Amino acid sequence: MEQKRESRVDGRPPTCPVSAVRIISERKLHENYHLDTSEQTDDVTNANQTSDPGANRPIQSRSQALQGSGDQSIKGNTNRLIDRPVLKDREAPQQPSTSIPSQHTMTSTLEDTLTVRLDDNPLTLIGQYQIWVRKGAVSVLGATLHPSSAAYRVFAPSTHSLPVIRPIRNPFGPAEQPVEITIVSFRSGIRWLKQVSPHFGRIWSTAINVSGDITNQANGTEPCRRRTYSILNTPSVSYVSKGPLNPLDLPTGWQPLLTSLTSRNQRKPPTIALVCGPKGSGKSSFVRMLSNGSIDTRGARFMALLDIDPGQPEFSPPGEVSLVQISSFHFGPPYCHPSTSGQGLTLIRSHHIGATSPRDDPQHYLQCVLELFKHYKQLLVQHPSCPLVVNTAGWIQGRGLELLFDLIQRLDLTDVVYTSTAGPPEVVDSINQATEARSTPLHLIPSQPVEAPSRDATDLRMMQTLSYFHLDEPEMGHLRWDPTSIQEMATERIRYAGPEQSIYAVQLLGPEVDPEFLIQVLEGCVVGLVVVENDTALHFDHLSPLPRTSEQIPYIPSLAQTTPPLSPFHSHSLGQGLIRSIDTISHTFHLVTPVPHSIFASVCTQQSKLVLVRGSLDTPAWAYKEDLYKQMYRRKQMVKEGVADEGTQKWTREDTKNWADGRPWMHADGRRNGERPKRLRRDLK
Repeated sequence: MEQKRESRVDGRPPTCPVSAVRIISERKLHENYHLDTSEQTDDVTNANQTSDPGANRPIQSRSQALQGSGDQSIKGNTNRLIDRPVLKDREAPQQPSTSIPSQHTMTSTLEDTLTVRLDDNPLTLIGQYQIWVRKGAVSVLGATLHPSSAAYRVFAPSTHSLPVIRPIRNPFGPAEQPVEITIVSFRSGIRWLKQVSPHFGRIWSTAINVSGDITNQANGTEPCRRRTYSILNTPSVSYVSKGPLNPLDLPTGWQPLLTSLTSRNQRKPPTIALVCGPKGSGKSSFVRMLSNGSIDTRGARFMALLDIDPGQPEFSPPGEVSLVQISSFHFGPPYCHPSTSGQGLTLIRSHHIGATSPRDDPQHYLQCVLELFKHYKQLLVQHPSCPLVVNTAGWIQGRGLELLFDLIQRLDLTDVVYTSTAGPPEVVDSINQATEARSTPLHLIPSQPVEAPSRDATDLRMMQTLSYFHLDEPEMGHLRWDPTSIQEMATERIRYAGPEQSIYAVQLLGPEVDPEFLIQVLEGCVVGLVVVENDTALHFDHLSPLPRTSEQIPYIPSLAQTTPPLSPFHSHSLGQGLIRSIDTISHTFHLVTPVPHSIFASVCTQQSKLVLVRGSLDTPAWAYKEDLYKQMYRRKQMVKEGVADEGTQKWTREDTKNWADGRPWMHADGRRNGERPKRLRRDLK
């Protein structure tokens, strides 16, 4: 896939003064420090891209909503320094918070770099930035950062509580040493996903001036053009989101427990902590802080995360459970690292659940968790001090509570953390009973209150899936994103029949589906890429030929009007793919996936069996509408830049209807004025 470079086509943001700062001197950063200041371009040009031949079939299908043309080519730009602005005191904060510093000193400011000397007050920023500790020590999301040549990437969008940079005493340096940090911009392409989805709009810092004329006003109100971050509670930040911006303030009781679980004192066996709690209680935030702290303070080079929340996993798209080895700090929400291809992450093993909740098949879910835990026990043989954090699902009622009870009983846990002190009583009593039976300490901590989040769980799940499918090739070990729409992306061509057949079969989980409708069920949907290691994973006589549809698609037959999942003890997941189209003439699936081609090649070389598993994941309606949003975005930018007249070129309801013509799976019904289609046909008639 051709690597895309991001472009800056935002409008001019409001001003961004910094609070109570004093400029002492200006320095240049040494080139030997690992600070990523790579720059992309401002110019966006349209270029034609040849679509893959298998993407167009003569018959009408849902895949027609995933066809399109056009692309963007981006030119590079060199770094430029600007004169040092004179900054004035910050105006009265719009959202008072105890986490906002009242005094700190800026010792250097460059075009995309800010060096700050912190006093006793923490610092909170929104946007994307790298943090480099020059003197002293700071705490960020449970991690303690000491002076070194390393810079750590932080993703701080408005959809989640913002990380707080807290100055702390450096145990390895002078007690009175001042804390000095450098904040550096970086660009990964994730902010430009707003071109294909409005959910990614207005969640980052807006301190960017795209007009090209960087002025240096005496009052300091002109923001730096290349900065990708802003200090919280400055006027420019209020432009980012209509909702509240929440710094991550630790509830009472969190820090003592985090310190206890991540103590330097080695435990035999190491800490194996299961974190559970109601939805929206801060469970994921506690897991991130505990994971970062386990890397930092236990003396271990890495820790392990057993991520068994298929609805909001940390390092994979929804629908997966996994065991991940982590050797580096990670600061940001899950949609900012939806894959283990990033720096400091190693995927040990993963399983495709095919759903965002264990409720569809609790027994299969439990088998997957136990199989992953078995691999962690094998990891302990080589690394006996490796701690483990278990991130559970938020389903704690009814059958979900029974499942949680089974997990506590069957995993060799040293601690169980419940992120609520408000019950429900029956849940706490059941968990307490399970922990007492295994003599495992139970820690009850208060929930993390969050005011009116700007994105609900469904939105975040969609954003994480979209982010996963828009991953580009990593750059120097860091994740990057490609804003090219799904319709324009290159596909992985997988033969399902003939002498070059690459897959073993497809599988539909759940109730039996008439094979006549198999092609309609598969087209335009997300599937799991599951490798069968042993025929024992198949729940039928594997010696018999597989049945095929009239289009020659092989499929795993059902048993007793349902199709049981593959055994996790003899199979594993490679990731996920989106079937953009099916070419019945060449017997080819056209698959959009971030899984590298080399992985598919290795599966074929090992003569393993690749199965495409279709479960009950959310319908990827976002993928069907990306081409529409991309066209709307381009038209909007043309009007904003004065290239087109607003009266004649502004996107209208009629444009939306014209776009929807020829796409039988899309309705033109929309929100408010009907400009955005929001309904999708799911009938198979």
